[in-house]
Amino acid sequence: MRLAKRPSVDIILCCYNQEEYIAQAVDSILAQQVEATVRVIVADDCSTDATMDIIRQRESKSPFQFVYLDNDHNLGMKANYRRAFAACKSDYTAILEGDDWWNENNHLSQHIDFLKRHPLHSMSYNLIALYIQDTGRLRKQRWLYKDLEYLSINLRQQIAWGNQIGNLSSCVFRTRLLHKLPDEFFQLDFADWELGIMMARIGPIAMLRELTSTYRINSKGQWSALSGNAKFDSQVRSLHNIQPLLPSYCKYYIRSYEQRLYSGKGMPFKVPFKNRLKGTLKRALHLQRNSKSKK
Repeated sequence: MRLAKRPSVDIILCCYNQEEYIAQAVDSILAQQVEATVRVIVADDCSTDATMDIIRQRESKSPFQFVYLDNDHNLGMKANYRRAFAACKSDYTAILEGDDWWNENNHLSQHIDFLKRHPLHSMSYNLIALYIQDTGRLRKQRWLYKDLEYLSINLRQQIAWGNQIGNLSSCVFRTRLLHKLPDEFFQLDFADWELGIMMARIGPIAMLRELTSTYRINSKGQWSALSGNAKFDSQVRSLHNIQPLLPSYCKYYIRSYEQRLYSGKGMPFKVPFKNRLKGTLKRALHLQRNSKSKK
């Protein structure tokens, strides 16, 4: 009898001057209970504080291998992520940014289990909690699709609904597909939404219903410091920049998103399925039930 291959996962720990938060991030990695070979790829962008010292202290308690990416100067976010993606060799790649944390020890296992069972999906992401650093307030996303085990999103939907991901630390990718990102993508300013769009170009992406990670929102962050209009401008600029890398039909959805954004109606498609896509919801539920009945 042939034994099933043990899956492998690389965790990109992306950090820069986060000595206040990095211990919580690393401890949440060490707490993971997962039947997989795990490597932690430390992509520190030349921190000048104690970030790296704290990581190395915790490495001694780790059951996982740590790999440190060397650099002698600050690279910036795009170049730092690019070298981190290139360093990943496992079946799956997870991301944890240095000021976030995974609040459940099954964070990795739920994603790996899903991607193993759904080979057409290019990536998955989970619901998140938002921790407001300045106030200590914790806001949790709610699962709106109670009859679904997961939500499958294609390229058109990933653009038209706006950013449903919300945080890179909630994402797990198929590494071989991550390596297919074109060089031009790394010339752009990108974050979770743009990366999700590029992955949805290859195959559908999936939202998982379990809330297993926390996104720390700091008023000092680049995004948090922007006004509402500045955020709108940034989103539209990102869509126009990424448009040449997408199929031509995406122009319509990009234009529609932009028009609604500036129409005074606020963020478009905040709750995509609840009122607008009941037919899609029923079809997705039907497919999941058929899949179960065939097992």
